[in-house]
Amino acid sequence: MSMRNRDTVTVSPPTFDRTAFADTDAALPAPHAPYDRDWLMARFAEGLQIRMLKPPHEGFVMFQPGRLAWRPIEGAERAVVIHDLRVGPGALARESASRLWTVAGNFARYYGYSAVLALLGKGVGLISPGMAPGRGWLTFDEGPCGERLVGQVMHGPLSLPSFPADWTRRAAALGKGLVIQTTGESVRLERVARTTAEALSARGVPVRLDRLVDPDDVHARALCPGSAYTVAGAGRVIGGAELGPEDLLRAVLWRPGLRQRPS
Repeated sequence: MSMRNRDTVTVSPPTFDRTAFADTDAALPAPHAPYDRDWLMARFAEGLQIRMLKPPHEGFVMFQPGRLAWRPIEGAERAVVIHDLRVGPGALARESASRLWTVAGNFARYYGYSAVLALLGKGVGLISPGMAPGRGWLTFDEGPCGERLVGQVMHGPLSLPSFPADWTRRAAALGKGLVIQTTGESVRLERVARTTAEALSARGVPVRLDRLVDPDDVHARALCPGSAYTVAGAGRVIGGAELGPEDLLRAVLWRPGLRQRPS
């Protein structure tokens, strides 16, 4: 099988600034967009692959080897994990999405991976259900908020991948105060985390920022499948980027244990 694909452009460190990736990333809506350039450059060293569609189609797919994926999936060592997949609106959207799923599948087959995996859902760090792949894809697991771990098996035998089973323990390990956990991948989400923490601190409510620093850290400590932005407090997950300072202030007033000050 040839890896040449006339429908796509490969984005890599030498070509990054000569492609339209940054503009496309900013233009195609997603809760975790746009990506931090330095974060992406560091991921290329971990095997990150980015493919962009050529006009008239619009969109891109990002994927990594499973053991280096920045999403908490167990049993993904022999798989390719799709980190993001987005397409432009309009009549070509479904065809564009189909082409991108195929690109990732072809990469996995060519390099001998056993499966392609992706996380579907409406939250931060997930691929929109509207972009879901078609036939030949299975749902392997469901997350605590309805996230779906889906995959296409290339060849077996393959231990079925799954989400971690210790979400409650992970949240409890962060303690009783408010914590915003991020991956550093999103320019917007990092700004939201900082401004939210500053706003609450000004109201006398300390917030700790917890950065996941590498794939092993994500696999061991991420609080939810999307992993890019999660708020925890009193030993449990409260929500995500939809929670602004006023929402969290109300949560603190309702649950005093969230206001615990660091020693």
